Amino acid sequence: MPKVSVVVPIYCSSQQHEVYLRETLLSVAAQGFRDFELICVDDCSALDIAPIIESIEGLPAVRIIRNETNIGHAESRNAGILAAKGDLVAFLDHDDIWLADKLGQQVDSLAQNPDAAMVFCDMEVFGPNAGRLNLNQSIIPDRPDFYWFVSHGNYTISASSVMVKRQTMIDIGLFDSRYSTCDDFDAWLKILMVAPVVHLRETLARYRLHDSNVNYGVDRLNDNKLLTALIWKYWKTAPVVTRLRLLPRFARKLAGRVYFTIKRHRSF
Repeated sequence: MPKVSVVVPIYCSSQQHEVYLRETLLSVAAQGFRDFELICVDDCSALDIAPIIESIEGLPAVRIIRNETNIGHAESRNAGILAAKGDLVAFLDHDDIWLADKLGQQVDSLAQNPDAAMVFCDMEVFGPNAGRLNLNQSIIPDRPDFYWFVSHGNYTISASSVMVKRQTMIDIGLFDSRYSTCDDFDAWLKILMVAPVVHLRETLARYRLHDSNVNYGVDRLNDNKLLTALIWKYWKTAPVVTRLRLLPRFARKLAGRVYFTIKRHRSF
């Protein structure tokens, strides 16, 4: 059995997508850590991805899962998790890139922090619209807690920067596909409710920001309601001090619903 299962949800419908996918797969093939399998989840791509995958030298054992219908990135990741044979799962979106020592460093980090369920690394934002997202990853603690994540929003990390224990993802119910874009943020919060998360202070992933990112079709009212319900669930069992600190966040979430009702959908 492989140590790590790499899950890549793929929707390839244009020549540009094909270019991105090749770069993504090349970064997987270049990994120094080799005890892993690759699971490509084809979400009803308009183009045949098999020749693209077969053209990349140096990939480990590859399995292609083809969805019968287009189910989105959350459910596609879930399909990959359920099919995974490794104890650890690393996610990589079909337009993002890893540095060569990404898997190896994260495996070592989890080995050094056996109580942690997840590790995430720093990432570089690049691409034609990179200027729209400014991240200050230096402020992220080595072990951020639930309150820290809630206070800093859904721009803290990307799924492509994460490695997580497979069983933990199953225990939290996998990714919640009811979100328009916050399903990964929801998952990290749920993990933090049951186990520590480690921040690896190394830039080991590159997040591509372009016109076809899923973030360009955000339903903010829907995501607001779902996240508020999750925070409320945590709040009911949190220590008193944490409850008091979270109250302003609740107020902002509730106040935001008025604005989101008027401007429900937005571009990134």
